[in-house]
Amino acid sequence: MTTGPLRLGGVPEHFNLPWRLALESDTLADLDLAWTDQPGGTGQMLTRLAEAELDIVSILTEGTVREIAKGLPATIVQVYVESPLQWGVFVPGPSALTSEAELDGARIAISRFGSGSHLMAYIHAERMGWSIDPDQFVLVKNLDGAIAAFAAGEADLFLWDRFMTSPLVADGRFRQLGVQETPWPSFVIAVRNDTLTGRTTEVGRVVDAVIAEARALMVRDDGPELVAERYGISLDQAKGWFASTTFAPRQAMEPDIAVEVLATLERSGLT
Repeated sequence: MTTGPLRLGGVPEHFNLPWRLALESDTLADLDLAWTDQPGGTGQMLTRLAEAELDIVSILTEGTVREIAKGLPATIVQVYVESPLQWGVFVPGPSALTSEAELDGARIAISRFGSGSHLMAYIHAERMGWSIDPDQFVLVKNLDGAIAAFAAGEADLFLWDRFMTSPLVADGRFRQLGVQETPWPSFVIAVRNDTLTGRTTEVGRVVDAVIAEARALMVRDDGPELVAERYGISLDQAKGWFASTTFAPRQAMEPDIAVEVLATLERSGLT
């Protein structure tokens, strides 16, 4: 069991605004909590969970299910975002590629092995009907790394949330050729097992507060404006995100979600 602050983490993106709002409110003011952004995404957070550097994370479903099945000492306590994540299929703005059908064999930028961008590349390839050679992957660590890899001509393809990347499409650095949705709820809340058993009440209060903030956010009149302002996307993009996003109620994850994830990863050779 950890002592000191409960260490929370998630990507610095709009999906995690409810965590920020919960921490900024008085609801959890009596708890010792420390949030750190995780720009490296799912792969980074899974490593930090394994190494006991984080206690509670807001994290992509597929990578978390995979690592727990492989022995990660963590538990998914809650589906966080019920709706699928809309991964944009991006190429560099100046690229000569004009359709997804031309991406077979492309050099694929991924943040880390085991990350969402890595796993979704296989799911995209499965949909398109081709296989991936591991040599196609270009490790870039995070979104900034993908921007740099595109600019340097070191990668041809990158999958990332289509709303957070909209400014890069607007300024011409990225060009979107398609959308690849996850075939399951996009985000879950995962907790290290020792934290879950040793600090159960605190964990429950954090999760309760975040889910309450998430569901309240979606009915706020100024919700789209707040997301646009905080995350640097246009108001139209923020409204599009609201229209396509559903946060889960407070309940445990259905077991069939993990079964579907593992079956899909097995078909891709990633279990």
